Amino acid sequence: MYRGIFFLFLSTIIWGIPQPLLFNEIKHIPALEVVCHRSIWSFFFLLFGIFFLGKFSLFINIFKDKKLIIGLSITGLLIAINWSGFIISIGLEKLQDASLGYYISPLIYIALGYLFLKEKLNLSKIFSIILMLVSIFILIIDYGTIPYLAISIGLTWATYGLIRKKLNVDAEIGLLFESGIISIMSLPYLIYLFFNKEGYFLYSGYMDTSLLIFSGLFTIIPLFFFNIGVKYLSLGFAGVIFFLTPTFHFLTSIIILNEEITNIKLLTFIIIWIAVAIFVNEKIREN
Repeated sequence: MYRGIFFLFLSTIIWGIPQPLLFNEIKHIPALEVVCHRSIWSFFFLLFGIFFLGKFSLFINIFKDKKLIIGLSITGLLIAINWSGFIISIGLEKLQDASLGYYISPLIYIALGYLFLKEKLNLSKIFSIILMLVSIFILIIDYGTIPYLAISIGLTWATYGLIRKKLNVDAEIGLLFESGIISIMSLPYLIYLFFNKEGYFLYSGYMDTSLLIFSGLFTIIPLFFFNIGVKYLSLGFAGVIFFLTPTFHFLTSIIILNEEITNIKLLTFIIIWIAVAIFVNEKIREN
């Protein structure tokens, strides 16, 4: 159990601190170009890791199952949108919105499960969803507009999780296919940028080029640690520990990136934290 907690904690630290700091260093690069490089380098690093672990045959098996091909193509699109939202939030100095999005994603997941999978809701889950809706309503009043970043990040991550739950494929094998799909769509755009000298890769100095490559590495490493941790713990308990990721995002935004937090936004987070506490308590009882 302690080994599982250690690896899960390690994955949340990497997701929550070094990863947003890396993207903060290249926020001057257009988000679309960053997402394209993130997918391509994730694909190559994953491909190497899966070859090393002797799991490549599992990847080949995907192409024998039409359901997996369609499902993973959809989740590939969802993860591309999610990555874009996260990178844009950092570029706009709104990492707190990304943090909020990942906090509300399990609650959106519950709501989607009820609507589409007819999963049962108890009073605790209903109350958590109501608190989530209240927090979003407060943000709408404060912003004067819908908090698109937070909602898009939360919705795409929750929908991604919901679909992946129904697909019988390991996380790293599925991500290899997803990043491959995004890479196929990304390559023509990156080739165009390269030959027209409009891109940053190889043209903007050693640091930008290195960080674009490392964006793939920092996507893969926490995933492997997470998968190791899950082997020793229940998936429900792993989901509870995952809440440390948006917590680290929140702390990073304030302590390191010096993002301002208004009283209204702090109130929103307090409401969400209460909802998350109810959700976590429910998960612990279930496990």
